[in-house]
Amino acid sequence: MIGRAAAGVADLNANGRTGPAARPVDRPGAGAPPGRETGLAWRILVDDACPGPVNMARDHALALSAAAGAGTLRFYRWDSAALSFGRNEPVTVSYRRLLRERPSLDAVRRPTGGRAVIHDGELTYSVVVPLRALGGLREAYRRINEGLSDGLRRLGVDARCADGRSGAAKAAAGPGAGPCFFEAASGEVVVDGCKLAGSAQARMGGALLQHGSILLAADQSALLGGGSNGRAARFVTLEDLLETRPSWRSMIDALAQGLEGRLGGAWSRGAWSERELALAATLEERYRSPEWTWRRTH
Repeated sequence: MIGRAAAGVADLNANGRTGPAARPVDRPGAGAPPGRETGLAWRILVDDACPGPVNMARDHALALSAAAGAGTLRFYRWDSAALSFGRNEPVTVSYRRLLRERPSLDAVRRPTGGRAVIHDGELTYSVVVPLRALGGLREAYRRINEGLSDGLRRLGVDARCADGRSGAAKAAAGPGAGPCFFEAASGEVVVDGCKLAGSAQARMGGALLQHGSILLAADQSALLGGGSNGRAARFVTLEDLLETRPSWRSMIDALAQGLEGRLGGAWSRGAWSERELALAATLEERYRSPEWTWRRTH
């Protein structure tokens, strides 16, 4: 899902509007001084499958609820296949054609930057932390992707972060450059140069949201006409790499352990607060809105 530098980053204020990062309103820890935090208290959330607008609203709500000294790692699925657009990505003719050809495919626009992804047969993660808790956007992106790679290696996959100097990865592409999974940008999770996970970021007030897709079996080839200019896709799935797909629980455990090793702090399974769920329910209206999903970005 990478967009421009710093992993397809988008700036949202507390009302979800684009612009300079706004001062958070009524959020715990809003007055924390800038700078890297150490020893974060991490909460792991594991959600049931939800519709696309619910998943995006929940990630948004977590970012608006971020507290100083605390981080959240969320794992989730999609209850039906969906095509997601990056916050500033144009909806091309090819994408509209795909949606007409596959009427069961939902459409949703993410709060983060980056490019189009088909969410179907994947494990999705999100990480929410105070903005500078992991050393800023680029450093957070590096550490989170290294943690994902470590977790995938626990499952028997030789995952690495793409090194742009090796020629196996490109610099981050703009939002109109075509689908997410047709090439890896520097720092993304790859296996033998083929992209396995795509991620994107957003600044939301004083918080950083990074979320992304780890392909289990999902075929992104249907997006070939979405702006890849005829290039061959270079993505891979866990089913391509392993004889047997790991269980949901074992994947979550391995990825959480990989991230814990890279991000440090104290980790435990947690639960949603009533306030967070109420905020997410309010934000669903935005992510269900045709005005948001199909808005003109240029």
